[in-house]
Formats: sequence, C-alpha cells, structure tokens
Amino acid sequence: MRRHLAWILLGLSVVLNVFFIGGFVQARYFGGPPQVFAREPGERRGPQQVDVPERLNLNATEARGFRDAMRQLRERNVGKARELLQLRERLLTEMRKEKPDFAAVDAMLDRAAVLRSDLQKDGLRTSDKVAASFRPEQRDRFMQFVIARTLNPGGPGGARPMERRGPAGRQGPEERRP
Repeated sequence: MRRHLAWILLGLSVVLNVFFIGGFVQARYFGGPPQVFAREPGERRGPQQVDVPERLNLNATEARGFRDAMRQLRERNVGKARELLQLRERLLTEMRKEKPDFAAVDAMLDRAAVLRSDLQKDGLRTSDKVAASFRPEQRDRFMQFVIARTLNPGGPGGARPMERRGPAGRQGPEERRP
C-alpha cells in the first residue's frame, strides 16, 4: 500500500487540478463570474445580478449606505481580483502547454486560494458591518443571502437566494431542507 500511496496522491492532485481548471474554463466560456450587487439604481443588471436594497425594502438612506459599502469593498479588492484573473490566465496558458510545469501550476493554485480566501473574508466582514444597520428581518434575510453566495456562488443557494416561493408554491432555495 505504501508504494502505491504516491501514485494515489498524484492521481488525486491531478483530478483536483483538472476540476479547478475546468471551473475556470466553464466560467470563461460559458458564464463568467456572477455580478451580485447592482452598482447604482437604474443601472443595467445581468440575469444573475441581484438588487439587494430593493429585495430587502431598504429606504433611500439604507440603500445608499449599502451601495457605498459595496463600492468601497470593490475598490479595496480590485487589485486582488485583477491578480486572480491574471493567475487564471497564466494557469490556462500553462495547462495548454504540451508539458505543463506542475510546480508552477501548484504555486499559482496556492496563490489563487489565498486571494479567494482574502476576498471572501473581506466580503463577509463588510456584509456583517452593513447588516448591523438593518432591521432584524432584513439582517436575517441578507445574511442568508451572503452565506449562500459565499459558500455556493452561482449554485442552487446562490442563484436566487432571496426568493421565498417560486411558481406554484415551490420552495425557494433557502427553504429547502437537506
């Protein structure tokens, strides 16, 4: 078993890297990153973008504070997001080579993981600060949305997290039980 352990670990590493890169390919050619927050009232939104102030019935002052906090969050993290996109491009370029340098791939994946983690941490902290000014029911709904987006971006809980009931009384994503 010990002599096969190295091959098993190598195989697992290759599989995980293939899925990771597959996610980049899927995002680039079939969808791109979802836009979560509307920039300004009336600004065009894509199909996956959610206008949180509207969904939470925030008044004008609350909505302005929310949008300002999200704008500051974007401005703080623009460098990290840009570096993450550059890493993705370098990773795709490396993996398209006939013989990719897996040491370089591993280093890029490690850096990408650190950047994504930093972005998530900052987003969660900012969301918590913003939610502190909401009424309790708004805060609960907003935090459900944030958690769904952070833990499962674009997935079943992240695609339409603020809906209560769909057509014909179907359960919304946050009401489903495992």
